[in-house]
Amino acid sequence: MTYIVDDINNKEKLDTSNSFVEVVYGNQIYKTWKVEFIRPYIVKFLKEIYPNSLIVREINKIDITIFDCTNNNQIPVEIQKTPIDGSYKNNKKYFQSTNFEQFIRKQIEDNIENYGKCLFFFDSEYLRYLQSDNVGKSISINMTWIVKLMKEKDFKVFTIKYDGSVIELTPKDFDFLKNVSQTCTLGYDNDERILNRNKLKIFHNVIKGYKFTQEEITKYENEFDNRDSNEYVKSSQYFRSCTDERCKLYGSILILFRSLLIINNILACNCNKHLVYTVMLGIFEQNDYRGNDRNARIQFTDKFDIAQYFPGYIKNKEMWDYCKNKPRVFSTEEFNGIISGSFNYDFIKRQSLLVDY
Repeated sequence: MTYIVDDINNKEKLDTSNSFVEVVYGNQIYKTWKVEFIRPYIVKFLKEIYPNSLIVREINKIDITIFDCTNNNQIPVEIQKTPIDGSYKNNKKYFQSTNFEQFIRKQIEDNIENYGKCLFFFDSEYLRYLQSDNVGKSISINMTWIVKLMKEKDFKVFTIKYDGSVIELTPKDFDFLKNVSQTCTLGYDNDERILNRNKLKIFHNVIKGYKFTQEEITKYENEFDNRDSNEYVKSSQYFRSCTDERCKLYGSILILFRSLLIINNILACNCNKHLVYTVMLGIFEQNDYRGNDRNARIQFTDKFDIAQYFPGYIKNKEMWDYCKNKPRVFSTEEFNGIISGSFNYDFIKRQSLLVDY
């Protein structure tokens, strides 16, 4: 199926005059797109296909994530530009095919393993190059793993042209490949791997809990893209430094996702300090009414219903549910004792009985 993004989103036309780089092979010229120009087309396309959703960039090393509010699904989307080498004579550009799979394969396989599905976009001009006569004799590339995933998994592949034309591919489009490889599945159920599978669910619940809208997220991302400074900075850091409190909160949420494993250790009672981001995630509430962390009062609330996605919580589910349902408020000393493993479940129940009495 072929889609024209500008037809889907009529009236708005993006300038393509500087959106591509010309690559020469034989007598053919291929206009391969630049990521900064192609991303808006892809976002437009995704918003049309998934109208009741939030479209967010760069979460958990994923290029774009669709948070489908209709089905409560999270769909990772990967975009792979075509590697190009311009170091040859006459400053001509050439495809670097050996790097193409190296850049994208692991992330796609991780996405499918963790979230059960994935969408993948790459350059239609690069596919045209691969499908041209005799190319196979001059390059070393093995894309049969893509065909295997398309046949066996919920994996959709699209090509997009620099002018916004989108085509959904079928396995037949890869008939130029002669051999089918076996994709190695790496699976182990340690806390880190389980948590990685659940990160998008956690993020979805948190931004939904704070009532972030697509308009807000798009506004922040546009401000980041159009910033005056050319200095490299991560979008999350930029958002965190803004004066707008909602933008700052959104940046903090993005940043805290680097600390989810530490938060998991807190819930697993295998951590020696309280992390402030657990409050922002709504897992705990802290009432520092004396202005001193040593005298803070801490309560397990899980107001965004995300504890279930942390394996550390599952290991201590009975205890944490008891703390939530009673409910019980702990001093900083008691709380640090709990998350470090010094105070166990029996201690908490004894303390609760004393309070009831």
